[in-house]
Amino acid sequence: MAPDAALVLATRVCFALGLPIPAVYVDLERRIGHTFKPGQTLAGVVAAARMLDALDGPLTWRRGDAVRRHLGEEACQRWEQRLAFAA
Repeated sequence: MAPDAALVLATRVCFALGLPIPAVYVDLERRIGHTFKPGQTLAGVVAAARMLDALDGPLTWRRGDAVRRHLGEEACQRWEQRLAFAA
């Protein structure tokens, strides 16, 4: 039910994390002979994700990017200190 853009982004995240999930699902789709959705294959989603990685470069991020973007650098530094203390 996710929009195409969300599926492509999730696939790119799998690539960035080194997860084999996209390949597993593409293989499953091939073996069972059914597509993910009518008119849409997971192989197509993976191809679109690979194309975006080739055009834009792979997804990258640093720990705390979301906190930094939404709450600011100071909040991120406090959050990182709490993480270091908890480890």
